[in-house]
Amino acid sequence: MANIAILTNFQDFHPGYSLSGIVKDQCEMLSRYDNKVFFYTCDTYNEAYDEPLQAEVLRKIPFVHLDDYHTEKRLSEKHERYAEKLKEILIGEIHEHNIDYIFTHDWVFTGWNLPYSLAIRKASPHVPNARWLHWIHSVPSTMNDWWDIRRYGPNHKLIFPNNTERTRVAEQFRGHVEDVRIIPHIKDLRSFYDFHPETRRFIDDYPAMMQSDFIQVYPASTDRLHAKQVDKVIKFFGAIKSKGFSVFLVVANQWYGRPHEQKLPDYHRIAAQARLDPDEFVFTSEWDEKYNTGITKRMLRELLLCSNIFMFPTVEESFGLVGPEAALAGNYMVLNKSLYMMLEIYGNSGLYVDFGSHHNIFDPKNIKPDMSWDEYFDNVANLVLGRFVQNEGCLTRTYMRRIYNMDNLYLHYYEPIFQESKIWGKGIKAL
Repeated sequence: MANIAILTNFQDFHPGYSLSGIVKDQCEMLSRYDNKVFFYTCDTYNEAYDEPLQAEVLRKIPFVHLDDYHTEKRLSEKHERYAEKLKEILIGEIHEHNIDYIFTHDWVFTGWNLPYSLAIRKASPHVPNARWLHWIHSVPSTMNDWWDIRRYGPNHKLIFPNNTERTRVAEQFRGHVEDVRIIPHIKDLRSFYDFHPETRRFIDDYPAMMQSDFIQVYPASTDRLHAKQVDKVIKFFGAIKSKGFSVFLVVANQWYGRPHEQKLPDYHRIAAQARLDPDEFVFTSEWDEKYNTGITKRMLRELLLCSNIFMFPTVEESFGLVGPEAALAGNYMVLNKSLYMMLEIYGNSGLYVDFGSHHNIFDPKNIKPDMSWDEYFDNVANLVLGRFVQNEGCLTRTYMRRIYNMDNLYLHYYEPIFQESKIWGKGIKAL
């Protein structure tokens, strides 16, 4: 879609340097949406930390010893000559690769990077079609004399990760609020936890795995779907959806095949009756037949890290390994009050609801003579929602997954800024 340059003076991708992770995720996200990414770095750069980038690595930034300047007036002759040299390199590279957008990281901000800042100002008039997006990674405090966004030209904007300090950033750089664009940092489960490519492929096929309000991954052998009461989990998710929430239910089923394959259509009919769409309910065996005997332990663990709720209405368990696994992954637990061993295994923690069990038959009519299962699950949904929205941990974890993933940030921040940048300098103010 576009040719994008990321300018850094990295000498390596040291894992202790937070900016390294920011740039790595940025390269992956931009490449993910079919952009051609050029990662510019120091000519002494080495790959000692083995951080493969989804970008073409260009060691084109000449190494130079830097000083922490506090005023542009004291810029040394050596660094003035360096800025002139870097200017010519930038002009040549931008023309050679037809660069559309350029990201810099703290190049217009820190005193150490003043020579790079000067080189950008010198190069900009010679590449009028390029759009420059300058990340500021810390809150500006003192007002340095080179902090003047007006000196860079109309094709330059400052990028800051929160809106709270937007006015302050604009003022410190002697500009206006419209000179600053807000883009939160990427903090995506897939990169943070180093998800396996197969897990990533599943999420690509089912974006709801990252975006839904309520997600459950329910491991269940295909011959035990009835004992695990998958039908009740489906009806619960239908009740949650009816209240305006987005949902996604994944049954990670094992041992799919004769004589059990005829079971799955029954559950799809139940899902249709619960008004779940086909992309809101899936068996992993139907996603890819090579997982008929079950997905890998790693993939299951990674999918559980994406989910936020685990309803466990199973009618018979001696321990129930999948429950503690879901809990360890941070899921909100809804457990079967009718199965007494759960109180012991979960230490009386979690939300307990009656679903019936092998030694405790339950029917909603025991509560109210005319109560149907649909009404019961509507009540359960209200109960879960009431508890869930009071749980700061669940809310925060869900928010982080939905908002700071690569897809949401690209579609809601990066791509609109790319499109809007086409009118910069043409006398039309952005909204």
